[in-house]
Amino acid sequence: MAENKDRKETALNCYFAVEIDGIETARFFRCDGLEAETYVYEVEEGGRNSGTLKFYGRTRFPNIVLEHGVTDNEALYDWYSKTVLEEEKVERKDGSIVLKDSGNNEIKRWNFFRALPCRWVGPQLGVESQGVAIEKIEIAHEGIMVAK
Repeated sequence: MAENKDRKETALNCYFAVEIDGIETARFFRCDGLEAETYVYEVEEGGRNSGTLKFYGRTRFPNIVLEHGVTDNEALYDWYSKTVLEEEKVERKDGSIVLKDSGNNEIKRWNFFRALPCRWVGPQLGVESQGVAIEKIEIAHEGIMVAK
């Protein structure tokens, strides 16, 4: 029981870091899209003992969406700008989302492959934003694995 309590406390005091090509690029307070979904299709079988057979289909990997407060670190925006806005050769990269505790110790890692940035959202500025400027980056990729 004590082990479970410690685990919850660790998870509450954490942040996400993004590594691109093995270099920590930025830190984020929110990360969505760490998932994979495999389509299962069914084939009905006729006859006396009719039933339904199930087979695996394609696996889909949603985009990773990262949010953080605006900083002077432009590494991810520069990657987006070069591959999308400036129409240079698309630069696909491998990377990782790394969950770290407040002592900067790695808790867990998710590796993604052949990624490219596909959306950047700047902060919404206004009186109602209460002084918090949030920036988002969305990354499309071709696969994700939990590191062991």
